[in-house]
Amino acid sequence: MNTVIRLGEPDDKTLRQKTFRKQFADNLNAALDRRGAIPSGYGRVIGVAELFGVSQNTAANWLKGEGVPELFRLPEIAETLNTTIEQLVVGDRGTGAHVIDEHYTVIDVHGADDDESHALYTLPETLRELGLPNGIRMMQVFSDDMDPYVRSGDVVVYDPRINRIHASGVFILNIRDTLFVRRVQCGIRGDIRLICDNNRFDDELLSEADFDAGQPDDKRIDVVGCVMARILIGR
Repeated sequence: MNTVIRLGEPDDKTLRQKTFRKQFADNLNAALDRRGAIPSGYGRVIGVAELFGVSQNTAANWLKGEGVPELFRLPEIAETLNTTIEQLVVGDRGTGAHVIDEHYTVIDVHGADDDESHALYTLPETLRELGLPNGIRMMQVFSDDMDPYVRSGDVVVYDPRINRIHASGVFILNIRDTLFVRRVQCGIRGDIRLICDNNRFDDELLSEADFDAGQPDDKRIDVVGCVMARILIGR
């Protein structure tokens, strides 16, 4: 059952947004206090601006609850402050919610082993503006085998509902219980080529049978999702 956190009166969107910004500011300041490297006061504004490469006005808005970071900045902020995105957004009221006050949705963010994940909360309209569907997930990459498309530390956004290969594209594949990003090229005779953009890694030529559900677990390749977007960290 999904948990729902109420952030204000259902009909008062302005109040909900104000509460959300204030909550983020409180959690950000608490994370900075735990880090202990940036004192409170105006020095904190300067420190946050320098730490995350934003203007002092933007940093002040984050710290005072008058603004929140863009979606792509949250993984970097969480990692730098040795916390999680969920802790920054909902604080000690951690939740596995897939809806926050029906105006916020959660995106699961995980690594290549998919056994540890955290949540990124955003507005549904943000997804629409980016041309992304609801239900997307994110995976952080820890390999350079797809460089320059993505590098270690970058994040790929994918749609888990696309779990079969019907056309060429970039996919998340489960190969022997490890997730990989691969460019998939479909041949006219049913052959499927898995391509690493980094030419230091070899491509792999497969057939449709390798993706068949009847294959043994140690040989079958599962399509986890189709990549819809990339978040390039630090570049």
